[in-house]
Amino acid sequence: MKTETIVKIEHLSFSYPSFSLKDVSFEVRKGSFFGIIGPNGSGKTTLLSLIMKFQKPKSGKITVYGNDVLRLSHKKLAQLIAYIAQDFNPAYDFTVEELVEMGGIPRSPHFFETPVYEEELENTLKTVDLLEYRKRIFSTLSGGQQRRVLIARAIYQNTPIIIADELVNHLDLGQAIKVLDYLKQLTERGKTIIGTFHDITLAAKYCDEIAVMKDGKIIAIGKPLDVVNREILSNVYGVSLNVIRHPDKGYPVILI
Repeated sequence: MKTETIVKIEHLSFSYPSFSLKDVSFEVRKGSFFGIIGPNGSGKTTLLSLIMKFQKPKSGKITVYGNDVLRLSHKKLAQLIAYIAQDFNPAYDFTVEELVEMGGIPRSPHFFETPVYEEELENTLKTVDLLEYRKRIFSTLSGGQQRRVLIARAIYQNTPIIIADELVNHLDLGQAIKVLDYLKQLTERGKTIIGTFHDITLAAKYCDEIAVMKDGKIIAIGKPLDVVNREILSNVYGVSLNVIRHPDKGYPVILI
């Protein structure tokens, strides 16, 4: 039985003065963990910003649950997708719990009457080990702690899709694994995760499918064992490396 496609990118193109995204096409299936890898400047962040309607494509189409994103309101899109930006600097001194509670705004009929789901909030903060920090000012936290707050807000937003630019950026290995384990569990319950990665081995461990980007193009797309290999990665990153299989789990591991 074929799994439902919920995000579809068709012949997407976009241009900056010094960069172009060229004829990008792929599909993301419901309940999958979809990773995007590639060197800096390959177009990963630009691609995510187009999905989120932060920018308008030059040509092509993006659909979410069959809806053209350009025809969706920002609120409706926020009810479908929780987005975690690579960098976030709020203008005011919000506390941790205030920022996480903002994830509930899209599901509230009135902006200034957003209910707080206390049990859900506590469980979310526990997931990223931030319950004891709930009253702390966001700006006083370390970079890794701030990243965990943004992940918690996305989880609390309770959308069927979570998109993240550099999903576990700034997190130490232990926290990165804990967050990725949790997100993987969410996919087993039907949620869909799309994330960009710098750590190729982590992407290979957790993702069901991976798209490899270079110079604004999709170079390869498929299961980790199919695309995380020496030939493709050496070409994309311009370095000599080896790829072996994890002795117990079987996923590709990068050796440099």
